[in-house]
Amino acid sequence: MKKSLILGCCVTGAKFTPKNHKLTGNRVYDSICSGDLIPVGFEDIENELDKLLQLGCRYWHIHARNPETREQSCDNDLYRVYGEIARRKNANLIVSYGGSRNGVEIRNTIAEKGEWHRISQASLSKPQGGADFVTFQAAIELQIACDLERQGFVEFNHENGEFIIKGDLRFYTPSDLVTDNGIKVHSTDNGGDYGKSSAVVQYETLLRCIRERAHLGLPYEVEWVQNARSRFLTWLIVGQIAQHVAHAGRLNITLLFGFSPKLPFPVTYRQFKRVVDQAKHIAKGHPNEDRIRVSVAVGVAVLPQHSISVTQPMDVGPLKGQTLTPLDRLIAYAMEPDSGVDVLRTGLEDTPYFQDENNTILPTTNVHLVKHAKQMIERLGGEIVIDRSTLTDFAISERKVAKAPKIDFIQQEVLA
Repeated sequence: MKKSLILGCCVTGAKFTPKNHKLTGNRVYDSICSGDLIPVGFEDIENELDKLLQLGCRYWHIHARNPETREQSCDNDLYRVYGEIARRKNANLIVSYGGSRNGVEIRNTIAEKGEWHRISQASLSKPQGGADFVTFQAAIELQIACDLERQGFVEFNHENGEFIIKGDLRFYTPSDLVTDNGIKVHSTDNGGDYGKSSAVVQYETLLRCIRERAHLGLPYEVEWVQNARSRFLTWLIVGQIAQHVAHAGRLNITLLFGFSPKLPFPVTYRQFKRVVDQAKHIAKGHPNEDRIRVSVAVGVAVLPQHSISVTQPMDVGPLKGQTLTPLDRLIAYAMEPDSGVDVLRTGLEDTPYFQDENNTILPTTNVHLVKHAKQMIERLGGEIVIDRSTLTDFAISERKVAKAPKIDFIQQEVLA
């Protein structure tokens, strides 16, 4: 039986922008890290989407970009247009919106209107231009996990992604101390600057996202940028989703390998598979765990200056012994029969460059990256999921509930 994957593209992202990168004088590197080839205009995005769909791309993840400045934006008018374009082009396309905090225009909006406006696209229904998924846990939200750690409620093992509950979480009170995020990531000069915030602000924003998605009857999505802390926070979230998923039981977890020192690009398939399994079984032991269907997407979040250092021989599968780039090795890992991967994600958000057979780092496009991923999948004997029934089942149709459920985030029966 052929291994099948949903082919995804993350087309814009948050960290590769003009203001997040300080020019070095290296024209190629500056072009890559400034995001010069990332599409930002509606016409460019639409034309590119046509080509991506022809290649079999059926998962489309996008962060809003200001068409004039090319910086990340949280303007819902932009998201509404993206949603309209996507639905008009292909009704079966799985649409996902980002919600990161790194970017000067995002932080200006937060200062003016409040934290919720960074992620308010989570409250858009699909007829309003909303997405099947909105990523509401990534980097800044890890302030909650760090706060619980500082207060002695949890202990993390960053070597294997495990955590130990040390205190009764019912007594946790999120801190209102405003601090820098403090999460070390591999990023552009300013791409790792998530600004100042507090655990209580991120806690309340996360709760609201869960309520809004439950109210709309739409599924949930998170990104892991560390192993242990991201896993722990998702585990907490699952406890809430499990209580309210009669109407939307999909949780998609995107693993961004190489994003940070605490989620490095794997050296071996065994390391890769351990993290995928931790994600895949995140609902184990929770009440109503059988209602939650967890899917896993994987991506390469390796900076161009790090790519050659993690290029190495493949350790398993039909390409064992062949020296592969990080992107090709991730594809080959995802194509292993027991990988547990559902979505292969590539695109300019994660790797706005291409490493050729001579280990030369070159600017590239979303279309080129997706075409290359498709060729690798086919080379390894796999197939790309494009049938309507599978895609519809993955992104559950909206079924709005009358009232958003009241969610008490920390509940002992979930965390016992």
